[in-house]
Amino acid sequence: MHDPKKRFSTAAGLYHRYRPGYPDALIDWIIAKAGLKSGDAVADIGCGTGISARALAKRGLIISGVDPNEEMLSYARTESAPNVNFRQGSAEKTGLPDHAFAAVTVAQAFHWFDVEPTLAEFARILRSGGRCFAFWNMRTEGPMNDEYEVLLNTFSTEYRQVSVRATEGTVRGSRTETEVRGSKRVRDWTEAEFTNRQVLDWEGFLGRVFSSSYVQHGVADPEGMKRALREHFDRHEHAGHITILYRVEAWCFGVAA
Repeated sequence: MHDPKKRFSTAAGLYHRYRPGYPDALIDWIIAKAGLKSGDAVADIGCGTGISARALAKRGLIISGVDPNEEMLSYARTESAPNVNFRQGSAEKTGLPDHAFAAVTVAQAFHWFDVEPTLAEFARILRSGGRCFAFWNMRTEGPMNDEYEVLLNTFSTEYRQVSVRATEGTVRGSRTETEVRGSKRVRDWTEAEFTNRQVLDWEGFLGRVFSSSYVQHGVADPEGMKRALREHFDRHEHAGHITILYRVEAWCFGVAA
């Protein structure tokens, strides 16, 4: 297994171009649950190429994005907005100031973190009463996604190992959820679920697939996988596009110092 902090170096460009964003309903929920208002400071941890940071910044929030991978951050900075800044750091050692943030967000990344040191760090950087949010785009069940799941298991030796971190199809019952919810630091846990979708042409679909670290590092026959992906795309495309349906699973919780 590659170091989680470096796993996405070779996929950074594809991640930036082809990973899905997040629905407005999720951002509305985060703002409401944390009582955020324009000008409030939010730390987006594991920010990657800045997908979630930019979505939050559009609501007038001041975003500090933190990620350990400089290749990912280089793409985040290409679309940086005035109220967003990015810095290198880890979930356990963000380098951010004490008690400076109204909320902490983690998009598609909490399953890579060392839970207890991360929660301690979040407690340090959050203001009193601040909230933590973690959320994932998870593929829904259905003919297209189910066949794609089989294809990943066929070609990637890492898929089963890595996907177990967030389980297949849901983060409920995962090791990450068990550790976070079982921590003595965690308070006032709530969950929510939202729908999301991504419509992609062939180039976009191929880019989306190869933006995954378990494809970058776990596929011994990339050309064979591309042929199988093309067949899969042709079976499910409509008007030259394929639609990936997602269920966004989200957590909100407080952390005690």
